[in-house]
Amino acid sequence: MKLSIQREKGFTLIEILVSLTILAIVIITFVPIFTQAAIHNKINGNMLKTNEAAHVVASEYENLSDIQGPFTQLPICSKSSHSPSIHLGNKTIGDSNYDTRVELCKFETGGVKNLVQAVFITQAPGNPEQEGEARKFLLEVNTNAQN
Repeated sequence: MKLSIQREKGFTLIEILVSLTILAIVIITFVPIFTQAAIHNKINGNMLKTNEAAHVVASEYENLSDIQGPFTQLPICSKSSHSPSIHLGNKTIGDSNYDTRVELCKFETGGVKNLVQAVFITQAPGNPEQEGEARKFLLEVNTNAQN
């Protein structure tokens, strides 16, 4: 009579340990990628939030006369010149408070007249290098015009 021995099918302990070790090495190599992605996601979210705040501030102004400030002579817009900024005050937008300002310059090209380029800038108080920006063209209303 022949004795038959059945072999159990399955994984040995060494095979399981080797596969777990390989899996651990792969996971460890990808952890820095996920942490960097989370950091960049937070930075981009904050930047988007300040840009949205700048657009909200810009939507409040339609004409140059809506902005209270000392307008003696606005500089003409150019890439090399930097316009002086006018502080608009602190504004609460959503659940955050922002320091807001606007930079103004006359936009003169071709036959365009009475147009002012306004760059609205919002700055988060806890992070001074984080600024949001929105550009808008405002009409320069002539208050000295006679009817």
